Amino acid sequence: MKKLVALGLSAILASTLVAKEIKVGILQPLTGPIAAFGQKTLDGIKLVHEKYNTLPNGDTIKLVVVDNQFDKIQTVNGYKRLTSGEKVVAVEGPLASSMALAIKRFAGASKTPTVTQIATNPRVTKGSKYITRACFTDDFQGTVAAKYALKHGLDNAVIVFDMKQDYSVGLAKAFEKAYKKGGGKVIKKLFINSGDKDFNAQVAQIKRLNPKFIYTPIYAPEEGLFLRQLRAAGVKAPVMGGDGIADPALLKKLAGSAANGVMYTDHFDAAKAPTPLSAKFIKDFKAKYGRAPSAFAATGADGYLMIYNAIKECNTPANSKNLLQFRQCVNNAIRHTKNLEAVTGYLTIDPNTGNPINKPAVIEKIVDGKTEFVELVKP
Repeated sequence: MKKLVALGLSAILASTLVAKEIKVGILQPLTGPIAAFGQKTLDGIKLVHEKYNTLPNGDTIKLVVVDNQFDKIQTVNGYKRLTSGEKVVAVEGPLASSMALAIKRFAGASKTPTVTQIATNPRVTKGSKYITRACFTDDFQGTVAAKYALKHGLDNAVIVFDMKQDYSVGLAKAFEKAYKKGGGKVIKKLFINSGDKDFNAQVAQIKRLNPKFIYTPIYAPEEGLFLRQLRAAGVKAPVMGGDGIADPALLKKLAGSAANGVMYTDHFDAAKAPTPLSAKFIKDFKAKYGRAPSAFAATGADGYLMIYNAIKECNTPANSKNLLQFRQCVNNAIRHTKNLEAVTGYLTIDPNTGNPINKPAVIEKIVDGKTEFVELVKP
């Protein structure tokens, strides 16, 4: 009997000794103008990683976190470091469309499965076999905004967009196409550049044009200052942005009361958990961080869950000896994600496009630095 116990302990020890560490890269903007988005995303990833970090055979997943600073050069360098230097099995990120587009060819060259949790520009996944997204695209997001405006009789609009950001340019085009198709009239398109702080020229034109609706698919740092100057000039037209302004606290800090009433399309509302896993995530997130999770935290968690689920499926002795083979298996499993319970809902990926199927959007309104749910919009 003692011999059997000893053999059992030896087997456990042997299993522990051979258990390996599998690396997953996390590439997010943790400094720079949208650092708040990157940090919120990382918070969501870390929370689900705490629970889902060990595989059935005892192997563990280690996160290798790299700050891309919301800079294309740093993004490419960080991606190369993760895929070549750290030899990660998969990468989650980058967050923004322009950054995801910057590493697109490197994902293909290294054959590394890459999940962007919230880069919405359609070109991010188009023609790529190795980039998959956990979110809807701007074609849908722009249409949601256009239909909302038209439904409420706001049938002429000014669009303000950022010429330097693929996300902003693409979302502006998507909105304009859907808006015109629905009978709306775009009376002016005005552009800004990332980092701008003075929007008085654009505001003066908007005041003169007196539109019924203003669509602003830009990022929160510019949106906040734009709103302050817009309302100070006496312009009262409704303003709606995309998920790039989904930071009510920052907008309140930059715009003050001028942020009140501004709407935006988003991926998730913490007041309406769509799955049991989502409800648990929201509860645990509040307990750990003292606040409700944003869409960045939720989609960040979803991206990690997609990768974890794929690694669990592919973590075989044969794959563990060959990184390229392991990556290809994980990529195929990610692309064939089906009805995966996640934080923003149940995820099914179209293996041909790398995009989720039937991913809904929510419309949110900012009130005193917090969000109010307006409506859920399904494809």
